[in-house]
Amino acid sequence: MTVYLITGSDARLISAKLTDLTQELVGDGDRNIMYESHDLESVTSDERETAIAHAVTGAQTESLFGDQRVVVLRALHEATVDQLKPLIKYLEQPLDITHLVITAEGKLAKSTTDALKNAGATTFNTTPPSRKNDLTTWFMEQFTESGLKLDASAVAAIISWLGQDQARLPSLIDVLSSTYGTAKKLALGDVEPFLGEQGSVLPWDLTDAIDKGDSPTALAMLRRMVRGGEYHPLQIMSLLHGHYTKLMKLDGPDIRNTQDAMSIIGSKSDFQAKKYVSTYQRLGTRNVGAAVQLLARADIDLRGGKDLEEELILEILIARLSRLGGVARRVTSRR
Repeated sequence: MTVYLITGSDARLISAKLTDLTQELVGDGDRNIMYESHDLESVTSDERETAIAHAVTGAQTESLFGDQRVVVLRALHEATVDQLKPLIKYLEQPLDITHLVITAEGKLAKSTTDALKNAGATTFNTTPPSRKNDLTTWFMEQFTESGLKLDASAVAAIISWLGQDQARLPSLIDVLSSTYGTAKKLALGDVEPFLGEQGSVLPWDLTDAIDKGDSPTALAMLRRMVRGGEYHPLQIMSLLHGHYTKLMKLDGPDIRNTQDAMSIIGSKSDFQAKKYVSTYQRLGTRNVGAAVQLLARADIDLRGGKDLEEELILEILIARLSRLGGVARRVTSRR
């Protein structure tokens, strides 16, 4: 029997650890057969008891093909003590060939922690340490687990830039891995374009504002990126092309869980995959397609198609993309 508990104070770090652990547990096996996931945050209070029951049933069910099973139960902190009784009962005698992975934020009830302890659960606390030396070691462990290799100057710059918001690290690791791969040892010059000065704009600051339909914020982010000299207009276009390409990839495939989405968009981040699925569901096929057309038109304009300043072309593009996000948001709110 194997039971895991992933805890912490930030959902982004919990999600990143869950992604790494489940990938390790599934390994080369068939994820469609081995893996199932239940999220207590995505259901109503009345539905949580049923979700827990389904998770317990999944953990108790042996695979027809003799493989080990990986059953995930997310956000255990959302459930009441009464709702958790079936899980507590299961933990008295877990199935030997099932990996049960549980995530939770904050403190759990004593009856739950006792049951997990008696079941021999392995606990991963994702909350970063507070002491400076321990924090540096923690950062190095995250880079090592991701396969990234960085020299001392690059690590120091990342630690300084993140400050107290270490939960942004998984997204940064994902960007660096996508850009450079894991073969090259990254130096300060390699990571600086993704950091900038403290308070500078991150790529997802811009795309998040656009997706929310927040045109004033998106335009402010764009101006800071261009006028600060951190991004060339064509770099911003590349960033936007990558963003909407991931959304386009979600149009059509049957996505049954977060792992499917991660595979489709080529992300190692559970948090990022859920975010893209949510954005796609809100925007819809029509608006994503319209965004791609706007990008194609702006790309031509930037290469001499229109006699306009580059920044103005980008401002028009960002305003139109934000309008698509705003329309989708208003339609969703009326439902």
